[in-house]
Amino acid sequence: MAELFALNVKDSREFIKSDAALSMVSENRILSARSFLHESDYLLSIGGELLARAVIRNALGLPNESIKFEKSHYGKPYLSGFEGFHFNVSHSENLVICACSEFEIGADCEYVSEKNHIEDLRIVYTPDELKKLDSLDKKDKTLECHNIWTLKESYLKCAGIGLQEEPRTLNITRSGEEYEIFKNEEKLNYFFKTYGDFDKYCVAVCCEVKSLPQKLNMACETYLIA
Repeated sequence: MAELFALNVKDSREFIKSDAALSMVSENRILSARSFLHESDYLLSIGGELLARAVIRNALGLPNESIKFEKSHYGKPYLSGFEGFHFNVSHSENLVICACSEFEIGADCEYVSEKNHIEDLRIVYTPDELKKLDSLDKKDKTLECHNIWTLKESYLKCAGIGLQEEPRTLNITRSGEEYEIFKNEEKLNYFFKTYGDFDKYCVAVCCEVKSLPQKLNMACETYLIA
């Protein structure tokens, strides 16, 4: 069963910095996180692994010490030794999300802010998307730009190819609550769902089958150590 969890690292700051939390993540993660200049990046890095480990433990019943991560050719993390289990982590501002499924899955979250100037990244959008975006007022345009980006990023992560594929070669369309993705006018066989649980964040999940998390669950410290 596909699931989606979120963690507010600002709210869990003290726990993420605690010895108990650090004892649960890998040494490589700790070393990497300590190299960041800003505490916010440290919290997102440690919080991301804490959340991923909690999701995996609860989904598979694995002890924490049995959870080993590896990376694919394009850098997508996966759980070593479990081919029938997939997960994906994303973070932005104060939010970390982790989606899991028995099928390939990708997740992305973005903090919505005009300061990101995401609408200026013209390489992200197709001509059709740009035409629609340019018809919107500034506030709606900013929101829709972030929404399109999270959908495309969730697909790229699900497919495991990252930015090897240029986002502007992919066209996102919407009919009601359903999203579809096209490349060179050919529909790709992926499915999407967006989640409006957090103000000022866009959250999207992509899966290779229509088996998507039905809701976003908020993770607390009890969940992280269970």
